[in-house]
Amino acid sequence: MNSTRIAWRNLLWAPVWFLIILSLFIGYYVLIGLNETAIPDLISLKIPFVLLMAQLMMLVYLVISTRKYGFNIFKDGWQTDKGKVSTDIIGGICTGIFISLTYIYLLSPMQKFLQLYVGDYVPAGETMASLGMNTTLFFIANVILAPFVEESLYRNFALTVFLRWYGKLNTIIITSALFGLMHWLGGFWYILLTGLLVGAPLALITIKRGNLIWAFTAHLVLNVIEFMYISHL
Repeated sequence: MNSTRIAWRNLLWAPVWFLIILSLFIGYYVLIGLNETAIPDLISLKIPFVLLMAQLMMLVYLVISTRKYGFNIFKDGWQTDKGKVSTDIIGGICTGIFISLTYIYLLSPMQKFLQLYVGDYVPAGETMASLGMNTTLFFIANVILAPFVEESLYRNFALTVFLRWYGKLNTIIITSALFGLMHWLGGFWYILLTGLLVGAPLALITIKRGNLIWAFTAHLVLNVIEFMYISHL
């Protein structure tokens, strides 16, 4: 049961790391006496840095908190038959392309529509604009770190632990919902779409395949395409 507590702590802390780092920037700007109306624009410039630092905090906390259970993020979840590796990689590439194109051409316009006509705590189009402010930091955070860190937490450690206690369906629902919540900087609709479009399919695939290769490859391809798309906005 201790491993379950550790999994929950990691999942619940994940979105909080973003809030802590964001709050530090806001607090700093307030302390130095900046005009309140200028702070939102300055915060937008720092979003890629917030993403980078939050990913690092997630990684460090995951490694430290799971060490006594013998969990190794570089080994556990990656083992599979050699004959399955090529299938997992090709499947991951196709899945990543499909998800990214679906989001860019179908769900992103839907998200903007919902933000404009239903409402959200993030202005329509603000997420994409702020992410593209610093392409180098965004690349490191979103392409190099995020696929490995997030898959290690949501589809590796947490999923493996929860399957023992909650069963397949509940595990998929819990990890997907919390995966979506971790993306709260993008707004309510972004949380919902990320959990449903990315979290749930990758959780199901990982359970079916018994390893992370397919899900990790899909996540990597998705984030590479997302980076290319945002960089050219």
